[in-house]
Amino acid sequence: MKEKQFNIEDILKVLLYKESPKLLEKLDIESNQIFLEPLCFAYFNNKKHSSFPNKVLEEIMQGYFTQKEPLKIEHSYNKNNIAYVPNIGYFKKGEFEPFEPILEIEDIEVVKELHPLMHRYLFEFYKGHITNPNPDYESVWQSYIATLEKALKLLKEHTSDFFKEFQSANRKIFIHNNPKILNFTSIETLGMLYFYTTQKSSTLMYFIEELIHQGSHNILYHITFDKKDFFKIDAPNTIMRDLTKQGWDYRDVYGAFHGVYTVYRRLECYDILLQKNVLKEKDKHELLGRLADQFPRFHTGLELLNLDEVYTEKGKTLYLELDKKCESILNKYSRLKNEFDLSNRDLDFRYEDFCKLNSYEDFLEKDKHGFYNFFDIKQCTN
Repeated sequence: MKEKQFNIEDILKVLLYKESPKLLEKLDIESNQIFLEPLCFAYFNNKKHSSFPNKVLEEIMQGYFTQKEPLKIEHSYNKNNIAYVPNIGYFKKGEFEPFEPILEIEDIEVVKELHPLMHRYLFEFYKGHITNPNPDYESVWQSYIATLEKALKLLKEHTSDFFKEFQSANRKIFIHNNPKILNFTSIETLGMLYFYTTQKSSTLMYFIEELIHQGSHNILYHITFDKKDFFKIDAPNTIMRDLTKQGWDYRDVYGAFHGVYTVYRRLECYDILLQKNVLKEKDKHELLGRLADQFPRFHTGLELLNLDEVYTEKGKTLYLELDKKCESILNKYSRLKNEFDLSNRDLDFRYEDFCKLNSYEDFLEKDKHGFYNFFDIKQCTN
């Protein structure tokens, strides 16, 4: 993945040079932090959608200048009249001292207010349709910072190999309060994570799952940045149902491929957490529910494709490897496939809904008798 990052950095350097040679001269061209800045990706991708002036590029990059210059803020104020300047802080309109500093946890920046370049990426979405292109939402980072930090530290301690990849591909996270804006990443803001929260559902396990899930999207964006190395077809613009004849499947092939990759990374991490017996009581109950939720998310259409028509040899090898690894881990936990009632799960797993159909008290009783001990050959199977 490092090699891919170097390629991406080089592309950004060329784009910056073409846009503003003088701006590039003010930057340390050896710093990967600069050339993997999500707002820089957003700026160049927004050029095809809106008319942000090129002055905004200097505004978002000025925090990375090698020599300090007078602050310039004109086009960076968001709908709350707050300007986010990367690597410097947050400014209220008319003020030139930051009222909030940059906040990082485990090298992941918690974005407290969005830059206006990011607004277009937040919309309400349901089963392939945008239901509200301009929704309301508020930053709620302060309410969830402790839970986020605990989740990051847990993943770092117990899934260290994954976490190194996660840190390499993910730079920033924005936490808001609109659950109709489904959690997502975008290659157009590469390295950025966007999470919704609700008072009841945003548990420790929620953050663990979404850090793995959404973080893995950014990892795969890096791995498959040159899509022609993996696909013979135009995967982002080929709809699954056109190939599989499954009328419900509105996904594009590239998105479905992301699906199997993120299922694998979740299973991989869940397996480690269970082997190490890291989580207890309600956290374990939720972990097992979320693991069981991976069964219906596996083999949802990609297995129906003609692999030789869709993938290059490299892509086919990666797909088959992911498929085999998913199947292996799911087989280990096959007892969970029909253990829980997931019938009230819509798009996202939500623990408060899960508990309505899956008694926590019943779980505790079965767990006490070893039913959920998957690593002891003498485990109870009743």
